[in-house]
Amino acid sequence: MSPRSILILGFGLIFGAMAVVDLVSRRRGRGPQPLATALTAAMRTGLGRVLVLGWWCWIGYHFLAR
Repeated sequence: MSPRSILILGFGLIFGAMAVVDLVSRRRGRGPQPLATALTAAMRTGLGRVLVLGWWCWIGYHFLAR
């Protein structure tokens, strides 16, 4: 396995875990908030907007530009 494929697999596992946590939080109603609620809270501040934009640009550059 090349280092690039290992990184892609690692990020895939991270995003998969995020999806599982999001789905579990929607079912139970307890524990962590769903991703949409967390993003809404982050977008209320200027720093949060910059961080979300930076994260989105980083993901786009590393996965969509190749």
